[in-house]
Amino acid sequence: MRGTVAGLLAAGLLVMTATTVLAQDAATATAAGQATGSGSTAAPAATQPAPDPPASKPVTLTVGMDFPTAYMFRGLFQEDEGFIGQPFVDVGIAAAPGVTINAGLWNSFHSGPSGSDNESGVRGSWYELDYYASVTFQVGKWKPGALYTAYTSPNDAFNTVQEIAAVVAYDDSASKVALNPKAILAFELDGHADGFGDKGTYLELGVRPVFPLAPHDKYPLTLAVPAKMGLSLKDYYESAESDDGFGYFDLGGILSVPLAFMNGKATWEIHGGVDILWLNGTTKALNGGDGVKAVGVIGFSMIY
Repeated sequence: MRGTVAGLLAAGLLVMTATTVLAQDAATATAAGQATGSGSTAAPAATQPAPDPPASKPVTLTVGMDFPTAYMFRGLFQEDEGFIGQPFVDVGIAAAPGVTINAGLWNSFHSGPSGSDNESGVRGSWYELDYYASVTFQVGKWKPGALYTAYTSPNDAFNTVQEIAAVVAYDDSASKVALNPKAILAFELDGHADGFGDKGTYLELGVRPVFPLAPHDKYPLTLAVPAKMGLSLKDYYESAESDDGFGYFDLGGILSVPLAFMNGKATWEIHGGVDILWLNGTTKALNGGDGVKAVGVIGFSMIY
């Protein structure tokens, strides 16, 4: 087990190192918070913080909503039946030169078995409400930061999980092929995302290259190809038999286009695409024994 985790970690770090000599055209990341005491693949607060406010704007507001076909949190199955809607709001503050503070809420509403269609008949549709706050520093091309998230369930589908995470990203946008590498190291302070055993430590390594597909003055079409893998450094993907070191690998394709006809003081965009997740051990078992999960999504966001 330890040898497997060490090998995967070393491979991930090699990928991260390689990305620093490559590059990525920065795309506007949608502020979202995917989370749960159990798990999601749509964007979550902990895994995809909101974009930093532009230097000329002291405060930036980002709101939006995603409609995924399934909700997977770090490879952990949550829901894939009925309606799933995930609205979010984020406030970014340029606190000082090179220092950004973000705070926000992320939600997930379900009409399926984890929500209002629960067999008990007493559970509501408001499956998840996440609170988060982060601080990010600009140090040359590096952007280290800290993120606190509380994953709560208004309909009591899971117990609250509190988490603190270190996040570091590298700005390689000047490169010919920008990858936008990012790493997240998260520690559970209370509760556990897998719903089993001890508080865990999670590592995520990812890249998000963006490619222009159809240049246009008002409606440029872009394709993002995010890729990431989730690892348990300690007790994160547990079951009664084991603690899996490798949780999942996620490869996606997301198309986005601005809604220029709606732009004024605010900037609007719509996006849609699909993620394919390869699961292992605990994550596979929670997905009904299937080792592959496809998740489609459409959504929109507004930045003011």
